[in-house]
Amino acid sequence: MYTIDHIIQLLQAYLRGDIHPEEHTDLRILFDKYPELHALVMKLDDPQNLLKELQAYESLFDSDQVQEQRILSNIMGKIEYQTDQEPKRRQRQRRLYGWYAAAACLIAVVGLGIWQFNSYDSSDRQDPIVPVDAVKLAENLLPGRNKATLQFADGTDIGLDQGQEGIVMGDKITYTDGSVALATAKEEARMLTLSTPRGGQYQIVLSDGTKVWLNADTRLHYPNKFADGQRVVELDGEAYFEVAKSNGKPFIVVTAKEKVEVLGTHFNVYSFPKEKESKVSLLEGKVKVSIPAGKTKVLQPGEQTLVQGEELAVQQVPVDESVAWTNNEFMFNNEPLGTALAQVARWYDVEIDIDPSLAKMKLWGSVSRLDTFDKVLKVIKMTDDKIKVQIEGRRVRLMK
Repeated sequence: MYTIDHIIQLLQAYLRGDIHPEEHTDLRILFDKYPELHALVMKLDDPQNLLKELQAYESLFDSDQVQEQRILSNIMGKIEYQTDQEPKRRQRQRRLYGWYAAAACLIAVVGLGIWQFNSYDSSDRQDPIVPVDAVKLAENLLPGRNKATLQFADGTDIGLDQGQEGIVMGDKITYTDGSVALATAKEEARMLTLSTPRGGQYQIVLSDGTKVWLNADTRLHYPNKFADGQRVVELDGEAYFEVAKSNGKPFIVVTAKEKVEVLGTHFNVYSFPKEKESKVSLLEGKVKVSIPAGKTKVLQPGEQTLVQGEELAVQQVPVDESVAWTNNEFMFNNEPLGTALAQVARWYDVEIDIDPSLAKMKLWGSVSRLDTFDKVLKVIKMTDDKIKVQIEGRRVRLMK
């Protein structure tokens, strides 16, 4: 039985022209067994046909339609990710990038369908996708929700309403629906800290109109009003920023690993002190990222800085995947299992132990952050159905 990893490797090599069915036994067997797959992959040569093929794809496979639809929606977004206001050169770059990303995702979707056929065609196969006991336990691991604490300079704090999405700074601190969270004097400048626990998320509109979304296990240190000259906040964790423009007042985000300077833009910062990598992903505008070692990079939309120790690099990325969490979605596109599950663990407030041999395995798929943890396990098993799962309380073990 083919694993999804092996299928993806075969199809990627075929699309690159490295192998051919007449010369490669595994590829020939694969195409002989699934002629629909061969026809589908052949049409990748024509980008105009790709959209039609994706729209017709769900008729090929009957199982797990919801999961397929999520992946297809992500692919559609990549194909259509372009704007008429951009220069022609940048439009062409976006179209090409969207095409390559869509092709890669189609390989993953096709692999998903074949994996499902392999799972259910065999009459002597007794094991379900995930062991029944693990599924039942995972169904009890609920997703995170709106949950945060607001701490003041004197150390006192208040728990914020979990029925609200966020707070708005002003003469009073209000919730997003306009109700009062705390009556406070705006005249006196003071520092506040908005914190989300593991399994929590929250939003805030700062005094200048900047909107910030905090992911799980994140702390934002900010003033109740910004002083003249510049706007500075400190971040520990992950947050998405939509910065309000203010001429002559740069907006600065300081983390333990980098400093991000902007005037008005949309970007995501992923910077947890205990993790080796830190990332800044730019959706709109322009930002300058600098690190203590003295290195500086300026990002354009669609780029991401990657900080590892004293190294600062820039890479092209599908930034919509970096901010998928703000739309209640996990999107994994060839992401190392260890990295992907660090995000998952914070959201579900679980501890995940991964066999070292699995940590670098690539994960494909899309999962709603509103789903219970068993849906995450199914995506992992789709990647490699030989992975064993053990759950004890809030500790999850993945083993070969």
